[in-house]
Amino acid sequence: MTIFPEENDFLSLFECEPMLLDSNSKDLPFYYNQATYRFSNGEEDFIVTLSPSYGEVKVQATQRSSNRLISLLELKRVVKFEITADKKDRSSVLLTVVNEDSQQMIEIEFKPYFQQIFKEHFTG
Repeated sequence: MTIFPEENDFLSLFECEPMLLDSNSKDLPFYYNQATYRFSNGEEDFIVTLSPSYGEVKVQATQRSSNRLISLLELKRVVKFEITADKKDRSSVLLTVVNEDSQQMIEIEFKPYFQQIFKEHFTG
């Protein structure tokens, strides 16, 4: 089972309400839905789409002034999504992807500015 924060944690982190794929079913838990968050840090605009039950995470960052794509990260096997900072002036997450013989760690900072660090460690 994948480990993702609760819906309220994402509201605090991204400071916005998500667009839910299945917004008609009020009984569908957040974990089984798909949520898309759109927010900005003033310099960059972000679109983050989460499907916790599938372990899918998509993070798109564009430069606000030019609307130029800076980064697109589309992950299909995230086993752990950790919020490492959730403050007014600083927010960041750590994503963990486990493969057969390696573990990938992706650190993403949203505030004060966008930064992405990708590390892979062999486990086999």
